[in-house]
Amino acid sequence: MPPLPPPSRARRCALVTGVSRGFGWHTCHALKAAGYRVLGVGMAPSPQNDALDDYQAVDLREPVAADLFASEEVDVLINNAGVYLDDPRKGYGDLFALRLEDLRNTFEVNLFGAVQMVLRYAPQMIARTSGRIVCVSSGMGRLQDADGASFAYRSSKLAVNSMALTVGRHFESSPGDLSAFSYCPGWIRTEMGMECAPHDPESAAADLVRLLELSAAQSNGKFFRRLNELGWDTRSPTARSGPDY
Repeated sequence: MPPLPPPSRARRCALVTGVSRGFGWHTCHALKAAGYRVLGVGMAPSPQNDALDDYQAVDLREPVAADLFASEEVDVLINNAGVYLDDPRKGYGDLFALRLEDLRNTFEVNLFGAVQMVLRYAPQMIARTSGRIVCVSSGMGRLQDADGASFAYRSSKLAVNSMALTVGRHFESSPGDLSAFSYCPGWIRTEMGMECAPHDPESAAADLVRLLELSAAQSNGKFFRRLNELGWDTRSPTARSGPDY
């Protein structure tokens, strides 16, 4: 008699970075409402986030510990942690005023932290032949939207988009149900987006969770703004896509 297959887990497991506030906080709650087991990492010693099933304080600028959630099977990784240090709305955004320290810190969190998490969990997903990796990005991370401000933030998101596309290519050549994509929540009312933003973070988080249910063929290697595909293409060197970043 052939051995029985292992029992399926009752709940899928999602790991979110940057869960103490803003879009990460709302994403955790949307995942919990959808039935996920939710794991979180962030800088806060004890985040006020009641959607978390487990949490570890992690500084993504440092090497990630080998035992980080070692006993968990992570089905979904959402790279959300990010900083926007050269924000012109706060009086500091011009390229020629940029401090190199801020450029380094932006890349340490926005890119290198995300890369660490991908290197940890993508091989496990490939081995299990299933998984989703999401890079929370921005339309500002497209070349066609570049201007003279926010060079650190824009270039870090451009690099994150490149990573999502690269992981998607690896997933495409691997068997199973694997998808990696970038997601722009739009201009939302968070500490980073500010209260003047036109969109609420709750609905943006709910849209991200909906995208997780798409087949790999529908989502892998793509860039979405909310539920619509934003795309990677640069129409022309000076083309602009509007303020809904």
